[in-house]
Amino acid sequence: MGTCGVPFVFRVPAIEDTEAAGWPASLAGFPLGQWTADARRFYNRGDRNQERVDQMERLGMVWSPADTA
Repeated sequence: MGTCGVPFVFRVPAIEDTEAAGWPASLAGFPLGQWTADARRFYNRGDRNQERVDQMERLGMVWSPADTA
């Protein structure tokens, strides 16, 4: 399993490339980098539900990319 250290500009590949890259077609073009940045911002403000934080940490969420560099 990788980590959730997603670059801000990352988008899920276009529909014709999603399934070949292992993504569900329903996520084609999704701005995952922006979503991840928002999740970090909510976490840092204390606006994230603890259950959601636990789920994301089990997936390998990187809350502070600078700390892991």
